[in-house]
Amino acid sequence: MIWLFVSIGVLTIIGSVMMLRPSPRDTRLAALRFDAIRNGLQVRSFTFKTDPAKTGVRDDIPGTGYTLWRNAKRQDGALRFRIVKQAGWDNEGLPEGFSWHNQGSAEDAELISRMLPQLQDDLLMLEVYENRVTLMAAENQTASAAAYQHFLEAFF
Repeated sequence: MIWLFVSIGVLTIIGSVMMLRPSPRDTRLAALRFDAIRNGLQVRSFTFKTDPAKTGVRDDIPGTGYTLWRNAKRQDGALRFRIVKQAGWDNEGLPEGFSWHNQGSAEDAELISRMLPQLQDDLLMLEVYENRVTLMAAENQTASAAAYQHFLEAFF
C-alpha cells in the first residue's frame, strides 16, 4: 500500500516537471525569433489596430512583428504604405486577399507581388516607413529569419 502512494507521488512530480517543458512549437518559435534578433531585426508582440471606417478592414491583427531599421537613429519617419491580409475597400494591384491600409503606389504593389513568394510564410501585415519596415507573419514551419530579413530589405 505504501508503494502505491510513493508511486503516485513520484508520477505527480514527474508529470508536473514534464508539463513545464516547452512544446515543439514554442521551441521552434523561440529559435526563429532568436535568429531574427541575431540578424539585427527588432522582434516584439503587438496588435495592429485597423481603421474600419477609413479602410473597410475590420479585424485587429495580433501577432509578432519583425522590424528592420534603416539607420541607428530610431526616429519616426514618414509612412509610405501599409497592407493587411484582410478584405478592405482598396486592393488595387495587390495579390488576392490583401488590401491597402494606407495606399501605396503601383510600384509598391508590384514589389509586394514579386517578393511575397520569397517570404516562405503567410504575410499578415506589412508597414513601410521611410526609416523602417515591419512585417507580421503567421510564423509557419517554413518560416526563417533570413527570409524575413531578405523580404524586409527589399523595401529600402
